[in-house]
Amino acid sequence: MTTSPTTGLSNAEPAKSIDTAAAVGARSLQALVLGVLLLVAFWPILTSMYGSWFDEYAYMDHGLLVVPAAAYMVWMKWSKLVQVPRAPSGWGLVLLFWGALQATLGLAAHWIWVSRVAFLVSVVGLVVGLFGFRMARELAYPLSLLIFMIAPPTFVYERLTLSLQLIASRLGEVALELMGYSVVREGNILELVGAKLSIAEACSGLRSLLSITFMCALYSYFFVEGNRMRAFLLAMAVPIAILGNVLRIVATGVASQYNKELIHGTAHDIFGYISIGVAALGCLLLHSATVKLEKVWRARHA
Repeated sequence: MTTSPTTGLSNAEPAKSIDTAAAVGARSLQALVLGVLLLVAFWPILTSMYGSWFDEYAYMDHGLLVVPAAAYMVWMKWSKLVQVPRAPSGWGLVLLFWGALQATLGLAAHWIWVSRVAFLVSVVGLVVGLFGFRMARELAYPLSLLIFMIAPPTFVYERLTLSLQLIASRLGEVALELMGYSVVREGNILELVGAKLSIAEACSGLRSLLSITFMCALYSYFFVEGNRMRAFLLAMAVPIAILGNVLRIVATGVASQYNKELIHGTAHDIFGYISIGVAALGCLLLHSATVKLEKVWRARHA
């Protein structure tokens, strides 16, 4: 008589865990099916987006890494996500309708960026509709990261490119003069002895700016604590990318004084990849220095 309550309790616990696992499996299957349907509905837009990653004028070399990076973030939080209470919201249907309408208008008016962003709106709507706003908050960072797989609008490219060209050419001129080289600048053209460097659109720094910002976003998620520090690193990615591109210009200018062939072709491209690597290293060093300074400040003001 004294052992029957204990036996009943022990039999109830496995049943509860089985029901929970079944519920999680059912929700995952439902999300998978609806996700596939969403991909089918947006397939023309997604194939166009995929093609832009390989367009040399779109500067989206990092596009292939965005989805795997976001998926890895979700996988890292999976044990926490399965514990989030499911609270489907009708606002999910509103967002899905909004995404469908935005995609339709974007395709009809040839607003490529608008139609591609509509896919992200629909993804958020799917999450909210199936799991609720709390799940959307938990997935806010990986969902936000998906914006990096969409090339910025054309007018943003045009404005950023011109501004970055002028900034890079001015800073390049100053750096080369400080190194003792004679430089004459006319707009975005630098004239050295026996060589002329044209800071073209591809050399404006926009390519490195997008890639460096994406890498800083990844680094911040895995290695940076605190939203304030993450926002600081993302903001500093812009001047770091510009300085990295200036380094490329300076290196090309110096190389042109020894071998003019180094300012064209493969050597020119190598300088570009090196500048991106140096800028990425700059983000790491900036974070390390900021953390040390913060520790020193806290120690003095404790």
